[in-house]
Amino acid sequence: MEDQQTYLGVTFDKRLTWKQHIMSAEAKARRKLNIMRKLAGTNWGANEKVLKSVYEGNVRPHLEYGSSAWFTAAKSHHQALDKVQNQALRIITGAMKSTSIARMEEITNIPTLSKRRECKAMIQATKYKSLPDHPMKEILKQLSSGRLKKSSFTLETRALQRKHQEHLPNQVQPIVFETNDHLCTEKEDSVDIQTAVPLLSAKNEQSEIVRKAVTMTMLDEKYPSENWKVLQALSNNKLPQLERTIYSLKSLKTVVQWIPSHCGIIGNEKADKLANEGAKQDQEENAVSFTEMKTIIKSLHNTPQQQDSYHQLSRPEQTIIFRLRTGHNRLNQHLYRVMKVIPSLMCPCGEAEQNTEHFLQTCKLHLAQRQKIWDQPTSIKEKLFGSLEDLQKTARFVVETGTQVSRRTTRRRRSVNVAFHR
Repeated sequence: MEDQQTYLGVTFDKRLTWKQHIMSAEAKARRKLNIMRKLAGTNWGANEKVLKSVYEGNVRPHLEYGSSAWFTAAKSHHQALDKVQNQALRIITGAMKSTSIARMEEITNIPTLSKRRECKAMIQATKYKSLPDHPMKEILKQLSSGRLKKSSFTLETRALQRKHQEHLPNQVQPIVFETNDHLCTEKEDSVDIQTAVPLLSAKNEQSEIVRKAVTMTMLDEKYPSENWKVLQALSNNKLPQLERTIYSLKSLKTVVQWIPSHCGIIGNEKADKLANEGAKQDQEENAVSFTEMKTIIKSLHNTPQQQDSYHQLSRPEQTIIFRLRTGHNRLNQHLYRVMKVIPSLMCPCGEAEQNTEHFLQTCKLHLAQRQKIWDQPTSIKEKLFGSLEDLQKTARFVVETGTQVSRRTTRRRRSVNVAFHR
């Protein structure tokens, strides 16, 4: 008799607590975490971009695999996985253990695992609703039974649906599958290049066919956003089949051109104005496809990447700047108040507490280096959040002053020689 069994990499235990699966996922992720430790240290190694790619490609998949199944596990189990990501964030940023996790997530643009689990659960629930014959479709429609509010996939996804109700469409189109001998494919509204090319081979009404074919190609999933991407792909020979078919029409001269905002075209400005006015009116509620709904759900949980020169620095420079920004560094104020390893928080100059602002702006011990690097008065904000050149100057100032900001605090072990006498 077995109390647990693994199917497709997910371990089901007797009471569906998911404890064994999460423990196994945590162990696998921690083993992969050693790769990141070998790639970078506090003052050496790969920069944030490389370490982030390693984490997202090798470590995080273990923490998220099958999360829509064990989404309702106890919070203590989820916290075990969250701790692995927190360790990865410290490796990526070179931060100290006392640094706020929110600050590390903000600078690396890595969302919390709980937010990603919610996103995956909402997408899975939407997929159930889009499949006409899936048994979970009817379960999601049923009302909750019983007086005890036991956590379940249905209750959790309903709560998430209510939370984001203002930003989600009300209807989702059902997914229809077409079978063709040995192939089963999902039918979408957009038409790809394989559908557009046969239309071009027709001989009648060639100009209208070309227009329709190019329009349908613009809806291809490979180039979903702007029309100019399709034209760019044509010019770069990324759509050779469409290109050959268009130019094979000898009786028709075809010119494909993209005009930004239709500027300078008579009547288009008026059409754009009317379109904007129509967009402000009450819109008809139309059902969206599962692919569109998936994109909307992901956009609700994603955070935009911030434009920060910090990401262009080297590994030692990134560690210095991040520790100065957060205030969790080896300056006396932090070592005294948080780490409690020194007897005083005062700066060696004796004028004020040794923190980031005093060290960079007013400490008289480093006046010569400060005037050498900054020939004119510079604010603390510009030194820590300015351009790439500003951040590099700040890092160089720290190195030239010999101040230990990014070095880890470790206790030195003293060896004691003991003489044994017979």
